Amino acid sequence: MRPAKKVLLVGQPNVGKSSVLNVLTGAHVDVSNYPGTTVEIGKARGTFNGIEYEFIDTPGIYNLYPSSLEEEVTERALLELDYDFVVVVTDATAVERGLVFLLSVMELGVPIIIAFNFWEEAREKGIVIDYEGLEEELGVPVVRVNPLKLSGVRELVSKLNSPRRPRFKVKYDDHIEEAITVAGDCIPANSKLDRRGLAVRLVEGDPLVWELYGCMEAKRAREGLVRIGHDPYRDIEVTRSGMALELAKRYVKVVKRPKTPISKLDELFTEKPAVGALAGFLVITGLVILTVYIGGAFVSLLSELIGGAVSDAICDLESRGLLGMMLAKTVAGLYGQYVSALSYVFAFYLALIMLEEAGLLARIMVWMYLASKKLGLQPKAFIPALLGLGCSVPAITSTRILPTRRQRVATTAMLAFIPCSSRATVVFGIAGRTAGALAALFIYLQGFALALIAAWLVSRIIKAYEDAVMIEDIPLIRRPNLHVVLEKAWARLREFILVVTPLVALGAIVYATLAYYRLDTALIGPLKPIAALLDLPPPLLIPLVYGFVQKDLVISMVMAVLGTTDPGAILSVKQAMVFTMASVYQVPCVIAFATMIRELGIKRALIMLISLDAMGLLISLLYARI
Repeated sequence: MRPAKKVLLVGQPNVGKSSVLNVLTGAHVDVSNYPGTTVEIGKARGTFNGIEYEFIDTPGIYNLYPSSLEEEVTERALLELDYDFVVVVTDATAVERGLVFLLSVMELGVPIIIAFNFWEEAREKGIVIDYEGLEEELGVPVVRVNPLKLSGVRELVSKLNSPRRPRFKVKYDDHIEEAITVAGDCIPANSKLDRRGLAVRLVEGDPLVWELYGCMEAKRAREGLVRIGHDPYRDIEVTRSGMALELAKRYVKVVKRPKTPISKLDELFTEKPAVGALAGFLVITGLVILTVYIGGAFVSLLSELIGGAVSDAICDLESRGLLGMMLAKTVAGLYGQYVSALSYVFAFYLALIMLEEAGLLARIMVWMYLASKKLGLQPKAFIPALLGLGCSVPAITSTRILPTRRQRVATTAMLAFIPCSSRATVVFGIAGRTAGALAALFIYLQGFALALIAAWLVSRIIKAYEDAVMIEDIPLIRRPNLHVVLEKAWARLREFILVVTPLVALGAIVYATLAYYRLDTALIGPLKPIAALLDLPPPLLIPLVYGFVQKDLVISMVMAVLGTTDPGAILSVKQAMVFTMASVYQVPCVIAFATMIRELGIKRALIMLISLDAMGLLISLLYARI
């Protein structure tokens, strides 16, 4: 059997790569981390005309020069992975910007197919593109696709057998061309990538290409340009951008169309910070309330169906010695995880991905930035902040997009108070389930407020703030593809299940052993004054401390130490709120702390761990004493 052809999907953010991948494969996308990183890539297989293809979905990036981990991963994939050709997905509503990115990919000399997404929306906006002329000029297949309506998919499939290496070349100024010629001697003759294209990136100063192909001749050529007053990176980017503009002038015409109600609404939100902040607040409020009600409905249904039987089984097992105790705590933990936690988490993922696919997530970032610029936050800080709603670990890593270490420290401080998906299980499973949707919303909004305060304080203390202009792609508001939303939500949930399930079982077994030999009371004895200050039952200190190892285990541990599958039967509303705050407002887990050490150094990480956790504990104590 012939091996599957490997195809890289690349493109800028919000161009619909994932939608194209889903419509091509029609199957579950396997999500995994790119080796040595925390950045996710998706893989899926499809068979067309008797040929099997493996599609690799890379992170969306603005250009190939790596200024963030996502850009590094995508460029490494292009430079190092073994693949047959590349499908570049481009937004037809932003042709010129897409062409700048496309030209940098074309210079690598790999076989390419260009897929223009959102072409119907472009036509509705009055953008008329000569796709045939562009295909002839660039020398590679150009197709139009609309994954939502399945249009153009057959044409794209038919082109999979005929990707071509581009014949179009960008001509640079003479001084750059001379340096490219010299740098070309650094590239091995048997390189699978175009030697000239790699030489361009050497002259440009691309760190990844230098890591692979850098040599003394290229260094001298680049330094020679700098000595005579040139900036090679800027010169090359300006030439690429100019060529993209020329191509756009030739093959793209814009016919004026009247503004739509949506575009007018967008202008209102982006030009009026107060209105934008209110819009962001309302969207986040809706997200939290929707999650609580949908997740709560599932919890109530499942509890009614199997809650009684599980409780009886737990009681029976607890009377059967150490092994029975281990099984009882494991059953209680898994019940809490799969019934309480997953119901809320899946609902949260659905709502969050729906916002992303609809184009609202990018708007929230812009709206909140415009409203809070005076707080001293660096504009790009809101990118990690929004990633923090998913997972704090990649959010901490993504602070690499910020220009200085001080700004990265200030931004990382925010992430201690923005509930990630793991902490969302505690927010919804304890506060939301016990006290209702408004309680969960309060935890989230207070967390966002504390995040802004923490970033403001840190940025002022370490003098991190640097005024800058925010450059962010704002996609059109679109109707989300339900199939894509479900696929993405399930991919995230599946990873959550695979990682957390063995940890829940292990945690339950450890706690059962401690409880059987009555060691749990000895361990929490010295910490009882903290429980008294927080007005919490002393056994809850175990999941509170254990949660630092893995937040996903907190609910299962709560149910294990309380001996019930319904925390609301034992905890008052106030106790549920205090416990949730104490568990959520802190550096989330040991993995996040290890990431902080790697990104910021152990000294800074320790100072932040102590100060931020103290700040969160203080808020919890104040609430408990009110």
